[in-house]
Amino acid sequence: MNDTDMLFERLATLTTGYEPDPVKESQEPTYYDYPVLTKSFWSTEIIWYFFFGGLAAGCYTLASIAALFGSKEDRVVVRTGYYLALLALLPCPPLLIKDLGRPERFLHMLRVFKVKSPMSMGTWCLLGFSLFSSITATIQAARDGLLGKWWGARALAALPQKLLALPGVALAFFLGSYSGVLLTATSIPLWSRDKRLGAIFLTSALSTSSALISLILRVIGAPTRTLHKLEKIEWVAMSLEALEIFSFLRGSGRAARPLVGTGPQEQGRHFWSFMIGGGLVLPWLLQSLTLLGGKKSRRTRARGGKGLLISLLVLIGGYFLRRTIVEAGRTSSVDAHTTLWNARR
Repeated sequence: MNDTDMLFERLATLTTGYEPDPVKESQEPTYYDYPVLTKSFWSTEIIWYFFFGGLAAGCYTLASIAALFGSKEDRVVVRTGYYLALLALLPCPPLLIKDLGRPERFLHMLRVFKVKSPMSMGTWCLLGFSLFSSITATIQAARDGLLGKWWGARALAALPQKLLALPGVALAFFLGSYSGVLLTATSIPLWSRDKRLGAIFLTSALSTSSALISLILRVIGAPTRTLHKLEKIEWVAMSLEALEIFSFLRGSGRAARPLVGTGPQEQGRHFWSFMIGGGLVLPWLLQSLTLLGGKKSRRTRARGGKGLLISLLVLIGGYFLRRTIVEAGRTSSVDAHTTLWNARR
């Protein structure tokens, strides 16, 4: 084991509170070392589905907050947020259907409505959110003059967008968190040991969506005060996300070893390097330094590339959060010792 592996193992021990016994680890395999659970079959499509779904939910929420409570100059956030929410949502149904294997399975899921089933509720939430996201984006397009000046466009522009946004925000919160709740409803030790995945995915949705909106607004140009508000939201979301992830790792104990430890599938390296280090700690520190600057520093940041770098790092971290959790869950499912340990609680 090289120095890097030793560092990752030490970080895994500090975060999870579980330290493996080298004597037990070196023993010959027994009956209890054979997998108890069927390995998760979720592939790359579900990871992108979680990521784009979180972006859509977060962008819609931020746009609605700006519409309800923002100033006149914050209208650019409303416009950008509603458009981005719809664009991020478009790949979600194809990705979900592709992951199911056969298109008719998606239609079969619409035949039932189970309140106690996260998958059933998630499917109906995706449909409901698609409806409200499409309506609000169409209203915004009509108000921006993108649909022309005929009577139909004027009628759409007159619809109460703020009123329609209220149920849309409720569905957005559900969409942003249900993917984590769906994971906790399984028997996979990493996913089911601690129940904070829904909250983690929701705060990650807010941080990545604020980063995406900030990235677009910096490219097209936006008021400095609006960008400063987005920076504050992004910083708060990253702070909550960091606290929730640490609590999740401590609560998961041994089950989190595939996520934060070392191994042949490199989930631990990706988690520490791309998610925690590059996607959370580094942008949080950079954002903290920028928020401490004065108004002159704010104007410089609005024209500089530091804000673009922070946004890109947060987006990369949000993707690797979902990827490492899903991939480490597959590894966790084949560890019989951890499965039985998790069942004994």
